[in-house]
Amino acid sequence: MIIDMHVHTKLSGDSSATAEEYCRAIEKFRRHHPFDGIVITEHRVYHPNEAYQEIAEKYEMLIFQGIEVDADFGHLLLYGITDKFLRAIDISQRHLNSEKVIRTIADSGGIAIPSHPFRESGYGAALKAHTNTLNGITIIEELNGTNTAEQNGKAIDLIGKNGLRGIGGSDAHYANKHWFLSCATAFANPIHTMADLVKELRKGDFKPITLDNTVLGDF
Repeated sequence: MIIDMHVHTKLSGDSSATAEEYCRAIEKFRRHHPFDGIVITEHRVYHPNEAYQEIAEKYEMLIFQGIEVDADFGHLLLYGITDKFLRAIDISQRHLNSEKVIRTIADSGGIAIPSHPFRESGYGAALKAHTNTLNGITIIEELNGTNTAEQNGKAIDLIGKNGLRGIGGSDAHYANKHWFLSCATAFANPIHTMADLVKELRKGDFKPITLDNTVLGDF
């Protein structure tokens, strides 16, 4: 299954895209390449949206919700958000304590993954130096669609040397070819729920992939 693990909508404040716009682009892309869904990871916001289920059914794809929080080392993608986690962490705040966020999301049944660890982030350098405060991080965002080749290359190199695993995501803020359908994650096993997604992330049977969105022309 192929899922874009890192997508933003207008709720992030720096995007004008909607979930349906992404789905319409995916619908066209599926004529050329398999694609199964997206994870909407808004900046410092988490509002479960029941309308997403209707959109997901309409386009026959998966729409999950996570968060991208602002922590002291940089941004963290969080999957498997629960009420327990939201009671413990004020996700609206900037410069959250990384160690606390990583521990709390794990204790709540979810998982934390540093996003673009070598772009506006200290996670890459910290993981390279085996910083103890980042115990619990086993996955990083290896391929980010808005990164430079050099930034993604550093993540690839870190994974090769430190035994981490990597995911891929577009980091899309707009539903066009300059932002979307560039990178994603291919999972070996079926995924139907966020619980499935977290389970497969922990199992490690996945890999980041790049996508050729030029088959769509302008979109």
